[in-house]
Amino acid sequence: MKDRRRIAVLCAGVSYKSYQHMFLQGILSQAFALNYDVVVFSPFMSYDNQSEYQRGENRIFSLVDFSQFDAVIYAPASFNSNNLRDLVERLLLEGCGVPVVAIESDDPRFSSISVNDELAFAGVTDHMIDVHGCRRILCLTGFRGNLQAEARLSGFRKSMAAHGLVIPDGYEIYGDFWTQAAEKLGDDIADGKIEMPEAIVCGCDMAAITLCDRLMERGIRVPGDILIAGYDSDTKSAEHVPSITTYVRPLVRLGIEGVLRAHRLITGEEAPPVQCDEGRLVPAETCGCGKDFLRNFKEYRAEQRETEAYRKLYEDVAMAEKLNACTTLDQLLAKIMEHFYLLSGWNDYYLCLCDEWDDLSKNTDDVSDYDDYTERMHLRISCTDKTGIVTDETFLRRDLFPALHDDRDAPRAYYVTPLHFNERCFGYTVYGYGTAVRAFDSLYHRWTRNVNNALEFIRIRNNFSSLNQRLFSASIRDALTGIFDRHGFLHYAPLVFEKAQGTPEKRLLVIAADLDLLKTINDSYGHVEGDNAITVVADALNKSMERGEIVARTGGDEFLIIGCDIYTEEMVQGYICYIQRYLERYNEEAGKPYEVGVSLGYVCETVRADDTLQQFLDEADARMYANKTARRKARS
Repeated sequence: MKDRRRIAVLCAGVSYKSYQHMFLQGILSQAFALNYDVVVFSPFMSYDNQSEYQRGENRIFSLVDFSQFDAVIYAPASFNSNNLRDLVERLLLEGCGVPVVAIESDDPRFSSISVNDELAFAGVTDHMIDVHGCRRILCLTGFRGNLQAEARLSGFRKSMAAHGLVIPDGYEIYGDFWTQAAEKLGDDIADGKIEMPEAIVCGCDMAAITLCDRLMERGIRVPGDILIAGYDSDTKSAEHVPSITTYVRPLVRLGIEGVLRAHRLITGEEAPPVQCDEGRLVPAETCGCGKDFLRNFKEYRAEQRETEAYRKLYEDVAMAEKLNACTTLDQLLAKIMEHFYLLSGWNDYYLCLCDEWDDLSKNTDDVSDYDDYTERMHLRISCTDKTGIVTDETFLRRDLFPALHDDRDAPRAYYVTPLHFNERCFGYTVYGYGTAVRAFDSLYHRWTRNVNNALEFIRIRNNFSSLNQRLFSASIRDALTGIFDRHGFLHYAPLVFEKAQGTPEKRLLVIAADLDLLKTINDSYGHVEGDNAITVVADALNKSMERGEIVARTGGDEFLIIGCDIYTEEMVQGYICYIQRYLERYNEEAGKPYEVGVSLGYVCETVRADDTLQQFLDEADARMYANKTARRKARS
């Protein structure tokens, strides 16, 4: 179906069974049901730092051309970076032009939807009170002012109030949705700075895991002395010892509602959801429960078996070393395709490189030379339905990749991720699972980093190769005239001779030339004029040659020419006449107090099996000296 509607999703840090994966499951399921293609733009990482690597990751959002989409779904809570969130929101507000649905947001600038974290977090607190009889409960939430952090704290307060419980001073703590605040809280409790509570409810699982570990390191038992609950149902909560009581938020439903909202904004029509998804508490060992955990852990382990099998296979294969051993881009691209078997469930893969991505002139300190995608891009690997080729198809950046615009029977989802080395932008990859509803895992990130590093390795190798070639060229060129010097002649002449010896239909041409009266010019008019005379002869010899001959200055006033071609005597005489006429015209027009002349001798013969290069050089030199003697007699 041509002209299928298309939704762009802007998020960060996608990985299997993550927060992002859960709402993407809802987005993809609902989008496919409504016949929308989905294109997810995501950096692998979104830390709030200004490292060169992170800036290279962030560049992926500059690739989005909103004119290619009917709506955008934006997930601000997936970004760990305020700077990146601000950058994306500027793009959305300044040049989007299509409906934007923000999930997990109350931002009035967008059409926003979110999970009722207040009610859910109240349920977590209720479990500690109603099931375990706790009364002194501490809440560790996220950043002050953050939508989710404030909603979870509000739910805690409502549960405590509903049970007639007073929250002691210091039992409401703002944290960071990460590890630092949890570590400090554990130390403060162990050091007696905060009175030990009966239970702690944490705004996220990572905080709960970190707090549990720190308390146990300090000799406080969990759940023997303190009960702990997390939130968000991170995959690590099931693996942790002890397992973390947590809450599974209805994130799938959030993604479904995001697509339904976008569909209504695009068409004005309501559509039914593809499935229902309700949040639920998962009691586990940190609150003294565990029966539900055992069931969930078995489900989790079953889901992880395939992923772990691929991860083990990846660790046993020297992918990075094999990629870095490639000496050309085409070799590298072919080798990348050989490693597709390491990826689980993949169906489509496209590798797109910037125009002149390895341009040596961009090897500068000016980041603007190489930190953005070019208007013209090159599709270098094209794999659809696991069938692919190494190619070089040029397309416009705004089109993203050619297959996106193909006529397909069913909608698909594509993940667009950056290819870069620090801030040096190489291009991007497009990865898909066909019609399956799933997201890539952390293994794909590591796999892609191998590709990034291999591209940089190829670029540096090409750079060194070019530099070496330039140094070599400079080392075999005559500094005064620009033609080859004696070293250059000795390097290339044997190759030309071997070519002539191996092709009997061709002849070897050797011309020996010697500038007349160089010493006289130097003594009478100075070395500047002597150098001028040398340069004039070099130009005459170089411009006379038409068939790729090697022209070299082999001494102060000595020159040699060697070539291999289907020469005739008439052609060679044409060369000699051109040289003489060139010098005659120069002498007429230059107005110098001296004349520039050259003595010439040549040999042009088929090379026999027992011939040597030196024989030809000696013969040409002897004929040149005969010509030089005749010219000297003529002058006297």
